[in-house]
Amino acid sequence: MAKTRFLDVAADPALLPGIYNTCDSWCDYCPATDRCLAFKCRPDVGEGNPCVDIEERMYESMQYLKACYDAEGLQPPQDLLSLLNGERPSATAAHRYVPIDDGLERMGKHHAMLVTAFLATCEAPLPSNPLPKREHGPTPFEVVLYYHVPIATKIYRAITSSLEAARTGSAHARWDSDVSAKVALIGIDRSDEALHVMGLDDADPRIEHIRRHLSRLRREVSARFPAARTLVRPGLDRV
Repeated sequence: MAKTRFLDVAADPALLPGIYNTCDSWCDYCPATDRCLAFKCRPDVGEGNPCVDIEERMYESMQYLKACYDAEGLQPPQDLLSLLNGERPSATAAHRYVPIDDGLERMGKHHAMLVTAFLATCEAPLPSNPLPKREHGPTPFEVVLYYHVPIATKIYRAITSSLEAARTGSAHARWDSDVSAKVALIGIDRSDEALHVMGLDDADPRIEHIRRHLSRLRREVSARFPAARTLVRPGLDRV
């Protein structure tokens, strides 16, 4: 049963069910937080280190996600229910949690490693964690920092959901694949624009190298998931 606060907030007719499954999770700059159940009911994480006792944090996150599904009358994924019940993923689902042999997935991972090496060795100091909210939007450096891992993870999710859709014919898996690819493309576009701005004042040749890799990654994701660009996410994309 969903907690009372979830049910109270979920009664708001302006909410968009499941919008939190279609975003890039950068709530500070999201235009639809007033229509997002996950944002309105987000737990107070305080000032602690989220990496401390990671198992407990992950379990709390799964409980939180299930409460969002319950409050909006949506069916939680079976794997989520199994994990909350202390069960191991079923043999049929185990493939979702192992590396996949896919060139596009490796390209996404390579981008994350390129940017990690660049950020770790550039002169600009890393900003605080979590990133500060700025009145006029994040800095180009913060954009590159924020998206370099989500690009890879969303590409991975797009691929695995696509494999599930091909195997089962699931319309939801196909939608999840396309929306994950769309979020990856958004991260690629914003990162590329941010790197362009950074390159105006920084002659570091790695900036252009990363941009060339992003350009190829954009082409490959767009070709693999042609419906991603035109997919409209309610509350997040203009028709």
